[in-house]
Amino acid sequence: MLHNFAYRILPLILFANIVEAKMSLVEWHVKGTVVPLILPVRDSETPDQAADRYLKNFNRTPDLIELFLGQTPQLETVEFKELSDDVTVRNRRVLFQANRPGDYTEKEARVISFTKIFSELGERPYLLLVNPGLGLSVHEEREVFDLVYEKFATYAGMGGDDVDPSLSRQENIHTRNTSPARDDAEFRLVKHFIRRGQIEKDESKPSFYFGTCRGSQLASVALGYKLIQDIPVQIGESVAHANDWHSIKLLPTSYNILKSVSSESNAITVNSLHHQSMIFKPGGFLELAALAPDGGVEATEFKNGRGMLLQFHAELMNNSLGYQILSRVVKAKNIPIKGSCRRLFAR
Repeated sequence: MLHNFAYRILPLILFANIVEAKMSLVEWHVKGTVVPLILPVRDSETPDQAADRYLKNFNRTPDLIELFLGQTPQLETVEFKELSDDVTVRNRRVLFQANRPGDYTEKEARVISFTKIFSELGERPYLLLVNPGLGLSVHEEREVFDLVYEKFATYAGMGGDDVDPSLSRQENIHTRNTSPARDDAEFRLVKHFIRRGQIEKDESKPSFYFGTCRGSQLASVALGYKLIQDIPVQIGESVAHANDWHSIKLLPTSYNILKSVSSESNAITVNSLHHQSMIFKPGGFLELAALAPDGGVEATEFKNGRGMLLQFHAELMNNSLGYQILSRVVKAKNIPIKGSCRRLFAR
């Protein structure tokens, strides 16, 4: 009888240990990176052990090995540091989501530019690992997602590869260079971060999601929208979106985050480095903030003021306009939010 009792109680003990698992986020300073990486660490492991656990599980994930051209990231630790619990420090942190190998080097232009501009604006940039929950249980990963919100006021998705169309329940007709493991992990974190921003009642902890290009498209999918998988094929080639500059028309929104950069004109000129875009639908969580001359969506804003999604790359414009646009992200993050929560997430 005692033997049978042990078999019945052991799973409960193991489950209790999993539920009670505690996670923390630490700064992982790595040789050759622009900003500190953010590493999830169990209470039961040292940061070195957490880094080893992450890299071992990375090496066991075919999608990620393919993304990194057959190699595990070479991350040489300089030091680990704790993240302060100070709310004023938290409110100046910006967490950029890594999504490709170059993000872990000193040569990635968009990481360099984002870091320079946001630092000048008084923010403190960090970089979140690709698939930060590798080797963690579902419960532990959920705790990590909560910690991202608790520790960072701004979460930012950068440009990069196409988003896996299965996330928007679309057939792959023109999408390329996807990584399902990477995309699914980022999709879930984006969704969680935005949802937390919807229900958070502590006004001392503002939140803001900022998406650029891929980051914009992935957040749109997380909010229930679908994507145009190839603009030249599905819309046409009247506007050169792949590698050029063109004008966009600014539209009024509830908070006019983007429109505030131009008081004299409803049009600005931006760079264009993409072949996909989101398909806007009325009545959803987003408002149109800018359109291209061919009608393509160039920017949207959250109706509750907690986010902005840009199809163009303000960080790579290398002019005062790009800087002003990013300064509006910082300003919008700190604006008190009006109104009540709205229902979101179509899936």
